[in-house]
Amino acid sequence: MEPDALTRFYAEVAKNLSRSWLEAGSTVFAANRRLTDAAQGWGDEARAAAEVLTRATRRSGEETRDVFGTADGAPDAASLARFGDLVRAQTFLWTAANLSAAERLGRAASARGETLPGFVPGFSELVASAPSPRVFVLGVVAMDLWVGYAALRERARLMPGLVREDDWELQHRRGAGRVLDAAAALGGTLIKAAQFASSRPDLLPAPYIERLSELQDRVPPQPWSLMEGAVEREIGRPIREAFEEFEREPVASASIAQVYRARLSNGRRVAVKVQYPRIAQLMEADLAALEGIFEAISRLEPSISLQPILDYLRWTLPMELDFRREAKAIADLKNAMSHRDDVLVPEVVEGMNTERLLVMEFVEGVKVTDREGLITAGIDPRRLAELLIEIYAEQLFQRSVFHADPHPGNLFVQSGPNGPVLVLLDHGLTVSVPPELVAAMKEAIEALSEGDFDALTGALQKTGLDLDPDLDLDTLLGLVGVLLGGDRGEESDGGGTDLGEFGLSLGASIGHIPNDLLLVGRAIGLIDGITRQLDPDLDTISIVARYAQEA
Repeated sequence: MEPDALTRFYAEVAKNLSRSWLEAGSTVFAANRRLTDAAQGWGDEARAAAEVLTRATRRSGEETRDVFGTADGAPDAASLARFGDLVRAQTFLWTAANLSAAERLGRAASARGETLPGFVPGFSELVASAPSPRVFVLGVVAMDLWVGYAALRERARLMPGLVREDDWELQHRRGAGRVLDAAAALGGTLIKAAQFASSRPDLLPAPYIERLSELQDRVPPQPWSLMEGAVEREIGRPIREAFEEFEREPVASASIAQVYRARLSNGRRVAVKVQYPRIAQLMEADLAALEGIFEAISRLEPSISLQPILDYLRWTLPMELDFRREAKAIADLKNAMSHRDDVLVPEVVEGMNTERLLVMEFVEGVKVTDREGLITAGIDPRRLAELLIEIYAEQLFQRSVFHADPHPGNLFVQSGPNGPVLVLLDHGLTVSVPPELVAAMKEAIEALSEGDFDALTGALQKTGLDLDPDLDLDTLLGLVGVLLGGDRGEESDGGGTDLGEFGLSLGASIGHIPNDLLLVGRAIGLIDGITRQLDPDLDTISIVARYAQEA
């Protein structure tokens, strides 16, 4: 072979060997990264599983202290029965906790199984095909609640002296804790269901309403190792190619998605909202499980109706899962309120948005319920309370575009040149309100202002409410409080809380409640609660009536 040909031959061999080594090195590097990511994913979910068990330990101690705290003197038959209830409840508690912990570990297997295609073929498919522990968790919690109440009811019937008022209160607190822990551990639909239930005193006893309200603002975040892949799948490229900076810690976490602070290549600061992986499938599975559980409960306890919770979720969840719809809702509300300089709706940043990822301008502010922070920023809480009512009354009665999820985590406040500026965040439930509902609620406000209770009843019926013809005045006003804000009859004549009795009375006096009215009523209830914290003496009805009359 000629020397030049031999040189070219060896050069080609060297080039091919170099290419092969580079490809092999890239493969090994990618495999190592997948293994590292998988290990991190398992670690994050293992910590989450440990937190589930830690929460169960705290709950176990709390319930044990509650039971022993009711003991007065030497143990009697009632005390022994109460201890028996505790033992049974603890068995259910730890069964549900261990299933919830297994479910968290199962998420890591399902989410990270695809990172090991060359090592464990078909692993993710095997995990996905396995029965979800979520269904078993829901079943155990439902059985725990039903057995607890059924046992007390039967004991009270057969041996009345063994059941006291404290026993029912203990069962209510125990049941509320179970639902809260299950929602916090499983997330998704359970958090949405608990949030909605916490606004319905006609469906659940007062301890449930009080305990479940904790979920309105605090939702445990999902780990970065899980969410990084979700972001990259939606934008179709590595995060570093689309963003100059992307913080790993979320600034907000909700039941469907988390929000991250980032910076685009042009230097603009943005908020990136991304859905949890497989959240739509998880929610559909949860809804199917809840439907079966609610049907079983309705057969066992015909007086309990939980179907409104399911109906509401089946209506609202598809809206919240569609980020393209949310982007349009943001634009509609921003346009509707553009004439005001005291309200700010963050702008959508186009270019990377999908059905599961949304990029918006990043806006900061003081949380609306942070009274100390508001005062430090020079913001008058009383003026803010008035502004809050004005903005939502205008949305409802004059713009017909309504930000229907105003819990404190979605409302920030900035200090503007002419006073406070309200920032409206999270528009998954920003909706167009039907004109007929707006007209009926306007009639209700006018009737309430004039003290015409017959007209008020007629207006409420026009909203779609099925009212008992023998509805008493106290319950009517309580219903108005739930739907329109104001006095909800929370204080009894003796000064004590009477929310439970009010809820029972309300539940017995109304039938079907339309979803549109539920959504608006829940939002008004949230606004009313925030306003009471900012300025308990504010006459909200007069402000609302003014905007209704000007419509």
